[in-house]
Amino acid sequence: MKLPKIVQNIAKKVDEEINEVKDPVCGTKVNLEKTKYKQSLNPQRLEFKSTYKGKEYGFCSENCKAGFDKNPHQYAEANY
Repeated sequence: MKLPKIVQNIAKKVDEEINEVKDPVCGTKVNLEKTKYKQSLNPQRLEFKSTYKGKEYGFCSENCKAGFDKNPHQYAEANY
């Protein structure tokens, strides 16, 4: 049995919101499942994620991730 399109869209939106977190550096909402990109010169996949004290953080960009990685306690403690 195929679900109506509207039900499929609602299910997709709920799934995306479940994986949504706030970038602790700039405050942008990001989806932990979609924080990856491919660089054109480097085929290696880069993830904009870091783990600090057992908690996974997601970032909107490489710059935000780098800022967090330099001083994670400053951002982790201020946002959570």
